[in-house]
Amino acid sequence: MLKHATVDYQGTPLHLTIYETGSDAPSLIFIHGMSMHAGGYVNTIPNANFLKALSEQGFNVIGIDLQGHGRSGGTRGLFTYKDLMGNISRAVDYAREHYTDRIGITGSSMGGVLSFYAALEDPRIKAAVCHNVLDLRDVTPMFYLRRHYLIFYFGRIIKPVARYLNWLPMPILGYIKLRDVFDKKENIKHIIRDPFITRSYRCSSWISVFLDPSDKPAIEEQQTPVRIILGEKDKLFPPAYTRTFYERLKCTKDLLIVPSAGHMLLLEHINIAVPLVAEWFWRTL
Repeated sequence: MLKHATVDYQGTPLHLTIYETGSDAPSLIFIHGMSMHAGGYVNTIPNANFLKALSEQGFNVIGIDLQGHGRSGGTRGLFTYKDLMGNISRAVDYAREHYTDRIGITGSSMGGVLSFYAALEDPRIKAAVCHNVLDLRDVTPMFYLRRHYLIFYFGRIIKPVARYLNWLPMPILGYIKLRDVFDKKENIKHIIRDPFITRSYRCSSWISVFLDPSDKPAIEEQQTPVRIILGEKDKLFPPAYTRTFYERLKCTKDLLIVPSAGHMLLLEHINIAVPLVAEWFWRTL
């Protein structure tokens, strides 16, 4: 059953897209990718309803629009790392209040990264499946475009005054190329037309999440069971980097690389992705 709900985070309303299976079923929190929103995994790309397909595996699926994204409140693209962890915590609160304490978390792209850290920081989360991971204490090994280095050095220069730059937008397309995100060109058109897409992040937001290691725990501290999945041809999160990240983990872990798949694994290869996500949660929750 599809329903919508709202939770509050420090006065900011956060929109939840919920596919409910039953009060006794395990719950999965879903975290969207950069610029996206939970609804983007429901109807942005026709016939690719990831949240519904995952719920049909026997889970209550709770997709949250992070603040400044989608149907949630807050200034578009304005947040801190601490805010995003707080947003996710409120989704966990909702799951505990309405279902059971068997709670997992999953996410895609930036959402996979945030899922990893939420599982590390919130002991109520019992398992995680991360589509993509990144060590937020040092993001430089992921750079593959010249613009990445330019943004990095610009961010380091202005970091001391970042809190005063919450008005300055930095377009997301300045960091990524859409052709590196989607394998199918028609899916790019769906994204461009989506009115709920967040097209830029504030300068202070970029710095808080990606350029400030001071509030990020070491990935080696992870104790929650984690499965990492990614496409073999993912340009944004290449397998070589992911393997290095994976080897550093000391928790119960698993790594699956899907042959021939690109970055949008959860939407463009939904029939492969859903069983990989569901199987891990049934094993660990």
